[in-house]
Amino acid sequence: MPVLRININGRYYDITCEKNKEKYVLELSKYFDEEVRNLSVKLKNVDHSRLIVLTGILLSEKLNNIMKNKSKIDNPYGANYKNELENLKKKHSENTSLVKNKIDKLISRIQSLTK
Repeated sequence: MPVLRININGRYYDITCEKNKEKYVLELSKYFDEEVRNLSVKLKNVDHSRLIVLTGILLSEKLNNIMKNKSKIDNPYGANYKNELENLKKKHSENTSLVKNKIDKLISRIQSLTK
C-alpha cells in the first residue's frame, strides 16, 4: 500500500491508502485541511486535536444534511409514501369489487326483466 504524507493545518501525517487511490486521498486531505484552517480562523486559541475533532463533527453534520436531502429527492412523497401507496391500492381494489358487484346485480336484474 502506498504511503502518503499529508498536511493538516501545518502538521504532517503519513498515511496509507489503496493503490491507485493516491490522488483521490490527497484531494480529500486538501479539502479537510481547508476546512480545518477555516475553522481555526473562526476559533482562535483552540488546540490542534480539538480543532480536528470539531472539523470532523462539522463535516459529519454536512454529510448528514446531504443524506437527508438525498432521501427527500429519492422519496419526494415522504416517509409514508409506501404506506399511502398500499392504502390507495387497497382502496382501489375495494372500489373495483364494489363496482363489479353493482354491475353483476344490474346484469342479473336486466336478465330477470327480459325473461
